[in-house]
Amino acid sequence: MADVIRTRIYVTDISKWEVIGKAHGDFFKNIKPACTMVEVKGLIDPEMLVEIEASAVLD
Repeated sequence: MADVIRTRIYVTDISKWEVIGKAHGDFFKNIKPACTMVEVKGLIDPEMLVEIEASAVLD
């Protein structure tokens, strides 16, 4: 996970951005990748609320 340089967070309810951002921060606090959060109409599974995409650079 230390190689992660960027994450994208897709959420179905942007009003929950603080709790989602906190969870992301708790996990990535020592890595600090660039991050974007966007609201989407839905995800592939209607029960999903959040999807996180990560990009990493390996040496």
